[in-house]
Amino acid sequence: MRCVSQGLGSISMGHLKEEIRDALLDRDFAKVVLRAPENKKVFSILISFTYDKESILCWRAIEAMGKAAGAVAGRDPSTVRNIVQRLLWSMGEESGGIGWSAAEMLGEIVINTPETCRDIPPILLSFKDEENFLPGVLWSIGRIAGAGMNNGEGAEELVIQSLSHRSPLVRGLALFAASKFNIMSDKVKALIRDGERFRVYEEHELVEKTVGDTAQRVVDGLGST
Repeated sequence: MRCVSQGLGSISMGHLKEEIRDALLDRDFAKVVLRAPENKKVFSILISFTYDKESILCWRAIEAMGKAAGAVAGRDPSTVRNIVQRLLWSMGEESGGIGWSAAEMLGEIVINTPETCRDIPPILLSFKDEENFLPGVLWSIGRIAGAGMNNGEGAEELVIQSLSHRSPLVRGLALFAASKFNIMSDKVKALIRDGERFRVYEEHELVEKTVGDTAQRVVDGLGST
């Protein structure tokens, strides 16, 4: 009787998707990293989990996207670049702007593949005027700055401008980014009494905060998250 291989290449898409979902819900990022180099379907699966920003699965998939890209970039940078191009396309007009979490995923990829994607931060910034993508851009440039990397010209100006935005989510994420850029301005201090709430991904969980408490932490030098 011929033995049928059960290697990674023989795993069905449905089974692999279930496995990746379970790993994310268990915060087992190592399993995702293990699968990614041997099955490129992992990247499509991760993208498929990122359409509901209110879901913890979405944010863990965003985080896992960066880790998975880092696992393959050394020996297969073209795969990472193809994913980057796919995400950028999803943010463009020709796609209908379907890439709701593309900016966040791009930020995580940049952090984990700095040599492969050093040209991406300025491209990310070019989406700052798109309201749908502004929160993701702020999140990503904050993450990139926190990793000690350069976002390019205009990043700090965007953070400062966004502190006055009408959306508490944008103001909160601008404070998150301000803490990473070490920005201290009157606009930051003015937000200390802002009682509106927003949710942010922190330590693998979605956490609800007030804009004011976040501003106070920035002023106190504790960071925004």
